[in-house]
Amino acid sequence: MSESAEVKMVPALCTQCGGTLTVDPHKETADCPFCGSSFIVEKAINQYQVQHATFEHVDNVNIDMSGTVNSVLDFVGKQMSEGRKLKREMRKEEKEYAAENQKRFFMNFLKIGLPMLVILFIMAMVMNAFFGNDSQESAAVAGTGDEAGTVSYEVSRGLLYLDIPDPGGYIWEYDMFHSRDVNLKDDSNLDGVHFTISASHSLGTAYAVLHWQDEDDADWDGYFVYQVEVEDGMITEVTDVSSVDDIESYL
Repeated sequence: MSESAEVKMVPALCTQCGGTLTVDPHKETADCPFCGSSFIVEKAINQYQVQHATFEHVDNVNIDMSGTVNSVLDFVGKQMSEGRKLKREMRKEEKEYAAENQKRFFMNFLKIGLPMLVILFIMAMVMNAFFGNDSQESAAVAGTGDEAGTVSYEVSRGLLYLDIPDPGGYIWEYDMFHSRDVNLKDDSNLDGVHFTISASHSLGTAYAVLHWQDEDDADWDGYFVYQVEVEDGMITEVTDVSSVDDIESYL
């Protein structure tokens, strides 16, 4: 048998045009019969084997995916950890920012707000002293001398205040029956006798009546009649005070 007959040709692919051909694996180079290009035999054989590769023995092929899975898990875990760290840092920055704003607000309040409140309070006190307390004060003596007590009155903020700080041995009451267009808003017997009278109509002249008597006497000894002016449902002034023994004769 000749030497050429013993040579086993193997399939290959031209590295230039990709044509399928057979080559002598013992040669270093060969010429492609299709494109005429010279190519390296080993590369042409390898290219053919790669293109026509088959897994005839899959059981001998071991694909180790554990490294890839672990890498993916490590990457995901790292990203989650960095995300949590970023959130913690953001929350910390938000708290610091809120605390700084609160501190700044408090400082601005001390510098601006508090002085403004003091100024407004002083202005309110001054305005109240000149305009807000449109009051009228006076006193009238009941009975002979001051034996039945001295009644002082004041008109303030739409109300009539009647005070008998020392009633002595006399009983004082608000005479609802003879009073006209006013109501007893409040009365007190602590440290004397005090009556607070409010208007019951919106406009015009009204009358508030007090009567008194000796503790040992069943009859009323006398009456105080307060004539007042009412505007917009508020008592504005006392125009007359009368002390009478008989209220019917006065009326």
